[in-house]
Amino acid sequence: MNNLIKLELPDFWASPLINGDESALDDIDVETLDKFTDYMLDKFGSCHCVDVAPELDFKRWHDASEFGVLACDVATFTFVI
Repeated sequence: MNNLIKLELPDFWASPLINGDESALDDIDVETLDKFTDYMLDKFGSCHCVDVAPELDFKRWHDASEFGVLACDVATFTFVI
C-alpha cells in the first residue's frame, strides 16, 4: 500500500518535481533541489510528487530550509512514498 507525505516546499520547485522541467531554475536552485531529491530517495526510496496545492504562503521556515532554501513562497506538495 502506498503512503502519502505532504511537505511545504518552494513553489518554484513545482515544475521540476511534477514535470521534470528545471529550465526556470538557476544553478543554485538545481543544486538545492538535487539535495532534496537525494534525501527523499535515501529516506523513502522515492521522490514521486503527485500533487501541489495551489495556495501559496510566504514562510521563513519550511521543509526545504535544511537544504539551503531561504524564505520564499511555499506550496504543499504531496509525495507517494
